[in-house]
Amino acid sequence: MATTIDTTLFPAAAPVAARRRWIRDADIDRAMLPLMVVFLTYATRDALTGVFRYWLPKFHLAGVWFLPDLMSFMVMAYFIWVIAFRRQSAWAILFSASVFVSTIIGWIFMSSSPVALLSSVKMMSPFFVGLAFVGRSLAERKWACYFMFALSVISTVGLLGSPLFDYPWVGMAVETFGQTKAVGRVWWSGGAIRYGGFAGDSTMAAYMCLFPLIIVHRHISPKLILLMAGPVGLALHLATSKTAIACGVLFALYYVFVVLLGRKWGDAARELHLTRLLAKWSFVLVPLPFILMLALGGTDLTQIDPMLFSMQDRINSTWVFPFVHLGQNFPIGLVTGCGLGCFTYPMEYTRLGYLMVPVDNFYIATYVMLGAPFILFVVGMFTATIKSNDREKLTLIALLNVYVVTIQCYGPSTATIVMGYAFSDMFLTLGRTWTRRNRAKVPD
Repeated sequence: MATTIDTTLFPAAAPVAARRRWIRDADIDRAMLPLMVVFLTYATRDALTGVFRYWLPKFHLAGVWFLPDLMSFMVMAYFIWVIAFRRQSAWAILFSASVFVSTIIGWIFMSSSPVALLSSVKMMSPFFVGLAFVGRSLAERKWACYFMFALSVISTVGLLGSPLFDYPWVGMAVETFGQTKAVGRVWWSGGAIRYGGFAGDSTMAAYMCLFPLIIVHRHISPKLILLMAGPVGLALHLATSKTAIACGVLFALYYVFVVLLGRKWGDAARELHLTRLLAKWSFVLVPLPFILMLALGGTDLTQIDPMLFSMQDRINSTWVFPFVHLGQNFPIGLVTGCGLGCFTYPMEYTRLGYLMVPVDNFYIATYVMLGAPFILFVVGMFTATIKSNDREKLTLIALLNVYVVTIQCYGPSTATIVMGYAFSDMFLTLGRTWTRRNRAKVPD
């Protein structure tokens, strides 16, 4: 008997509008299902980290944890072959070459072991997964939209239940390649516990409540989105993730005043224009940490407000430390970067692990690894705000540039994927023929 779907709650996830003037590659069309599977597998793993870390070893399935990473290595190869080599995207070539050179520099700078090298590549591979969604969207498949919405609901339930139940993974630690990592680490903020829900980590739990909802918000009924607003807001409060709360407030304002009013007025072009404008202006936040380090370095911000201690610590310590260390011990690294994995979690597997500091900013952490070429890549990332007509991706760009001011986005793989996913349309190229051995033409 056929199943009937309530379309008032789950409207059809209409395909993203065809990109006028931009190439739609048949190779990318064929790769969409595997890419979605990898994306959603990572998202499931991160939303339920505590659950999987606790239960998989009990069934002697601990190795299943690394399945998404193995799949992401294949996506890296796909990206380099199809996007960089066959489509000859200058930005893809720049990024692929930068990562390759950075891997070598990291090996030299950190005297890396094979484990550290593998960990570095594993850390960056989810970014390639997101970038591979060139001109395409999760919203093209209804089941993918429902899946992401379900993950948001599950993550929200997990956080709301944290004060009521003692999850067995709280306080649990696992050993990976000789390093002990906390799964259900107990954090405290202002004397209050930071709950981690099913993810075990408060930051990731808050992320998985909010950002899956942002990714699919235009393809889920407004009734459901508004129904989720209260529970998600309470869940973010329990996680005490200030950055996620700020992004949640901004998204709520955007959803009400741009999306809902845009639908009421029936002015889709204006809605797209406003979303694109927000995405463009969000880039003013990219140099903000560097400006703060120059302007407020050495300043005691707690005299203004004790709540500013974490920002003061970033400005005076964690953000600036990699540059100070490189200037004293590896000056060329200020230009070339110190290599893939340096001053991020793979560094813990090397002899320089004692230098690890939480470089809580995506752009600083990536510049420290890739060096000056990453500045050019950021220019390419900005072009995504011009090329893309995907309102979900433009919304993500605007909110992610707020989120990553104080979040590194390496480690929890879904955060890394979504960064790449949001900016993936930077690789769209003008409709033209491109050279292959068989001189085949790519359809516009």
